[in-house]
Amino acid sequence: MAQNERIDSVSSSRRLDMVIAVVSRGEGEEVVEVLRENGIFQNLICQGHGTAPSSILEMLGLGATEKDVVISFSAHEDSRKTLEIISRKIEFEKPGRGIAFTVPLESIGGIMAFKFLTAELPED
Repeated sequence: MAQNERIDSVSSSRRLDMVIAVVSRGEGEEVVEVLRENGIFQNLICQGHGTAPSSILEMLGLGATEKDVVISFSAHEDSRKTLEIISRKIEFEKPGRGIAFTVPLESIGGIMAFKFLTAELPED
């Protein structure tokens, strides 16, 4: 029980957000580089393919449907700054450059998973 209490206190005191950026295929590494420069080292690039009608894609400024989806994790209190940095460096204000958003994480199973996502694991 004491271990569960410790996990609850760690996860409730350090809230995380999942940061998701969707960019054109091949530009995911650029997003990851920006994230690493700002202390976010747990990043995953997945290949995506959109199915939205072209009118919606044009409205969102996304153009082609072949995408890189970059999934990262940020401390909740740093998420807004993280989005602003990605937006500025990747130039999301220009049409067709991409989109980024956050999703709050309510819970994470296991203290080691939490430490991995927050880069708190000791180096071997």
